[in-house]
Parts: sequence; structure tokens; C-alpha cells
Amino acid sequence: MLHVFKEVEKKCIELEQLRIIIQATEITYRQKGELPTAERLKNLENNLEKAIHLLITSNY
Repeated sequence: MLHVFKEVEKKCIELEQLRIIIQATEITYRQKGELPTAERLKNLENNLEKAIHLLITSNY
């Protein structure tokens, strides 16, 4: 059972790293003036943040 909790912690770290990459990419697209793509990336970032929050709260 402990293995499951360790895996959840690993996934949280992976998702957080992915969220940071998406955030940087969203900023880049916004600076290029490609607002529809930037908005989709922002939405993805927000959903990843929610997923991370759910994993963290369910793990403790």
C-alpha cells in the first residue's frame, strides 16, 4: 500500500514539472500574439494545477 502513495508523490512531481513547462510556453505564445493557443495552454495549466491539488489532498 505504501508503494501507491509513493507513486502518487512521483506523479505529482512529474505533473508539476509539466505545469511549469506549459506555463513558460503559454507566456511565449502570448508574447508572439498567438492568443488562442496561449489561452488553451493556460486552460491546460489550470487543469493540471487542479489535478495536482486533488492528488496531494487525497494522498494525505
